[in-house]
Amino acid sequence: MNLFTRSLSSRLSKLAAITILAGGTVLFNSCSKDPAPAQEFSFLNITNASPTLASYNVYAGANKVNPAALGFGGNVTYGQYVPGTINVKFTTTSNTESVFNKDVKLEANTAHSLFLIGKSGALDYLVTKDELGSIASDKAFIRFINLSPDALALDLAVKDGATLIADKAYKASSTFTETEAKTYIFVIKDKATGAVKKELASTEFKAGRSYTIIASGLLVPSDIEQTFTGQIITNQ
Repeated sequence: MNLFTRSLSSRLSKLAAITILAGGTVLFNSCSKDPAPAQEFSFLNITNASPTLASYNVYAGANKVNPAALGFGGNVTYGQYVPGTINVKFTTTSNTESVFNKDVKLEANTAHSLFLIGKSGALDYLVTKDELGSIASDKAFIRFINLSPDALALDLAVKDGATLIADKAYKASSTFTETEAKTYIFVIKDKATGAVKKELASTEFKAGRSYTIIASGLLVPSDIEQTFTGQIITNQ
């Protein structure tokens, strides 16, 4: 078993421990000296990367998980779930009827991310298994995902510097790449032409932390669609 996907982070493992105690889970059977099997958990992070003007509520099973309406770029950080299959449903903010839903398989002791993608009328999703970097490392860990429906292959590069992650087509995700922990200005570039499509804000990437950078929106949007952009999500 991956130990919480290469060390899932102290924050998530503490969350599991708190939940066990809050729920009154008995770690040892009073009638036996043998410890009860350790309870397993899964974690799911949800982001709205669909290039529409709509905002959504999100349900995992019967439970609404977003504290506020999830507009374009909105994110619900890792929630804790029982491993297995769970239905994830997106609704409008005024109606509980589903506009998009999918069954998602959550593996035990693993973190996942779900991204709502696709244009209005053709919504889709992408689920990744999040092989997070070690929190004990002196490096930062960065991955890049292309979620822009009308973009061709994209690169993630340091401004005026080297390419960190190359050649990601729509819905393609890199693994988490180890890099020096420091402040970067990243740019998202067209793989074929080298043209910069988006420059991200200067951001400090801290040691032992994992980050996802996504390209989303549309290079040629209509007046009811979101324009191309980049977003940095802190995973741990």
